[in-house]
Amino acid sequence: MYILDTDHLSFIQRNGQEGKQILSRLAVIEELEVAVTVITYEEQVRGRLNFLSKARTLDEQILAYQGLQQLALDYQSIVIIPFNRAAALEHQRLRKMYPRLGNMDLKIAAITLINNATLLTRNKSDFGQVLELRIEDWSAA
Repeated sequence: MYILDTDHLSFIQRNGQEGKQILSRLAVIEELEVAVTVITYEEQVRGRLNFLSKARTLDEQILAYQGLQQLALDYQSIVIIPFNRAAALEHQRLRKMYPRLGNMDLKIAAITLINNATLLTRNKSDFGQVLELRIEDWSAA
């Protein structure tokens, strides 16, 4: 299983060069299971709601709501892996081992580890510190 970190999913959603690179790699793998974590969902919803809260003009509000609606549509077509009790316990273990890493990153790492998955991310500087975590960056050519 491959889990898309927030950055890789965002690249796909923006449909830029990095996103196209990721999609081309995904297309050649047979029987591929790709998912995101509920943490990525939380991060993206918070981002959209923050953008909406700052919208002042009518056009800004319309754009913000369009982005929020598109986000809802995007998540209808991908599996969302939960933050369950096993992930919470793994997160606690990681929190003790890596106290300097961000809480959200550690939650994503915990979910990835308990699902024996590979995390697709550009954030090798943080996730690379979690020694048992398998990570790959598919955004670069």
